[in-house]
Amino acid sequence: MPEVSSSINLTVDGTDFDSRIEMIDGKTAIVAIPVNGTVEPPEIGSFILLGWGAGERGRYVVETTLVSTSRVEGVPGRCWTLSIESEPMLHQRRRYVRAGGGESVRVRAKEHDAEISGFALDISEGGVRFRIPGVKPGEDNWTRLADREAVSAVIRLGDDMLDADGSVLRTIEDAISQTVDMIVTLRLSERQAEVVRRYVMRQQILARRAAAEDDY
Repeated sequence: MPEVSSSINLTVDGTDFDSRIEMIDGKTAIVAIPVNGTVEPPEIGSFILLGWGAGERGRYVVETTLVSTSRVEGVPGRCWTLSIESEPMLHQRRRYVRAGGGESVRVRAKEHDAEISGFALDISEGGVRFRIPGVKPGEDNWTRLADREAVSAVIRLGDDMLDADGSVLRTIEDAISQTVDMIVTLRLSERQAEVVRRYVMRQQILARRAAAEDDY
């Protein structure tokens, strides 16, 4: 976790704000109210991402929930009390962090009546790569979508359903594995992007926990 008085970043409803650590006590973090107190506090229990720098590697992020916006003894200014809900996770310096796999995907062409369904291999804010079951490279028994074709995509992300516009980047027909994949880029609103970020981070946390249990 970051040291007391160090600068941090809070992500609230998809918007990033600068803050600092006032106090750390086990799984509780006391942080200064962002932007000199000009941010309207979210509801108690709201999900907030707390991030801090990790040098050239990127930044660390933990999931937190808002416990209180009341003053805390020993802290000179107004503050938020956050309950830390996850272990720190390193977000590497790449445009989008990817995770997931197995989520249902349905892609529909914008300009004509064509729909393709499959399951995700990975997903990020930038797009989704998914496998099209039941088809093999070179077969003509399915409706192809052209590269750069405008589409809408519906993706199941846990309890959320993401419905967004995008375009086909390319279709990958692998003769060795006898599989057909499609990559679709997504144009997300900030709220949709936050849904994806939260889902990706949770999938990474679950994967790390599963790996730790296997090692144990």
